Amino acid sequence: MKSNKVSIGAMFNTQKKLTQAMVVGSICALTSTLSYANSLGLQDVYQMALQHDALLAQAQSQYQADMQGLDTARASLLPQIQADGSYFVNDSTLDSADVASRGLSLTLNQSLYKHEYWARYEQSKYLVEAADSTLKNAQQDLILRVSQAYFDVLLAQETVRLAKSKEVADYTQYETAQASAELGLSSKVDVLQAKSSYDLSKSETINAENGLDVALEVLSKLTGKSVTLFESGQLKQLLPDVDLPIDKRATSQLEKRAETENLLVKQAQSQLSTATEEIEVQRAGYWPTVAFQASYSDTAYSDYNSAYATSYNDNNKTSVGVTLSLPLYSGGSTSSQVAAAKYKTIASQQALRDAQETARLNVRTQKRNLERGQKLVAALREAVKSNDAFLESAEEGYKVGLKSMLEVLTARTNQNSAHRNLIEAIHNQVLSQLNLEASLGDLTIDDILKYEPLLQAKN
Repeated sequence: MKSNKVSIGAMFNTQKKLTQAMVVGSICALTSTLSYANSLGLQDVYQMALQHDALLAQAQSQYQADMQGLDTARASLLPQIQADGSYFVNDSTLDSADVASRGLSLTLNQSLYKHEYWARYEQSKYLVEAADSTLKNAQQDLILRVSQAYFDVLLAQETVRLAKSKEVADYTQYETAQASAELGLSSKVDVLQAKSSYDLSKSETINAENGLDVALEVLSKLTGKSVTLFESGQLKQLLPDVDLPIDKRATSQLEKRAETENLLVKQAQSQLSTATEEIEVQRAGYWPTVAFQASYSDTAYSDYNSAYATSYNDNNKTSVGVTLSLPLYSGGSTSSQVAAAKYKTIASQQALRDAQETARLNVRTQKRNLERGQKLVAALREAVKSNDAFLESAEEGYKVGLKSMLEVLTARTNQNSAHRNLIEAIHNQVLSQLNLEASLGDLTIDDILKYEPLLQAKN
């Protein structure tokens, strides 16, 4: 296991970077506010969420709390100074006991050697590492949640548009079938088929509108903004013919990188180091403790019978010394605690192995999603073209009696599905790329900015 300990300077450097990131985020959020009257991009929505999201704010506060652990552990290695004061008035039936006493003392304790303190201090450095990885993971999670919510709204808006378009077309088809049936040019079956398709289209529109409402509410919660800000036409979109960047990195190289750079792997590594250091903490029960102590006390008496003056002499005392404590037998608790710490270390080793395997699996999955998704987008673009052509042909054929009503309705349903599936596949390509970067522990605002030029305002 490698030794990777965080210095105090690194801790404050991380805090400085966090503060700078928050300031930059505030400036970007203020700048992006100027564009709210126009279409909003993914970056705009992310900056809103950066300032509002409760989960990220919680993670940042927890990070600041965890960072105090290093100072707490270091405090036990530094001098401990204590001041005490007292004032007593004794009233007794014995004249010799009637006296008022005042006492002041100052005590300094300095640990010269205590194995537990040093082990705790080393352990706290690994806890700082874990806190840093946890915060970065929360920052990555916000990017993923915002991106997912953003594209969910876009897909829901497209689904509503397609559903309403199909409902209008099916209603027109239904009216045409009724008119043709009245003139004896079509059968009652055509009318029933057209009405059935129209009724189904209405239910699909209702479902689509409900899905859009839910998607808007999720985005509203993330950003703290009203849903009206993200309604149709307000969010930039990826057009069906967008040219997405292609990730050409080898899967094997990405897997190797994820084994060490994935943030959950880093957390597991820090937890393993913490568990390993816990063994040393528990072994402190075998080691002697050496401490330096210095004290000064001042005692004064008043309000006593002068006949007993020799019994109450004001005095002050100074003492300096070293204490040594050697544990001999603790009933076996130390050995038991050491054994428990060793078993927890083994558990942490298995957790690290699982985190590494999961990171490799996520990389392979996202990489495969990108490769297959690229082919899927190309296939769906062709499907859109062919379904558009087939629907046009079916409608013309129905007018001249060469196609049935069922063929027209089926062609329109297939056309809608092809258009929606294409948009969804394009969105999934972006999300898969972002998830891949997250698996590598390298997802930042720069990954969002890479897609910003590809987003287009709706006409």
